[in-house]
Amino acid sequence: MRLGTFIVDHDLDKLQIVGKALHARFGDRLPAQTLSGVASLALPGMLFEVDAVAVRP
Repeated sequence: MRLGTFIVDHDLDKLQIVGKALHARFGDRLPAQTLSGVASLALPGMLFEVDAVAVRP
């Protein structure tokens, strides 16, 4: 599994929120991931976007 996360106006507080959510879902075995801070996304008011690739056994 791989995650790509795009966050508008990225800062440490937002990073901590994302980290907590990932640990709540995946525990200590986090997927490979990339976090990118961006100025804006496709729609007004959109604060984050997640791109996920998963393999099904």
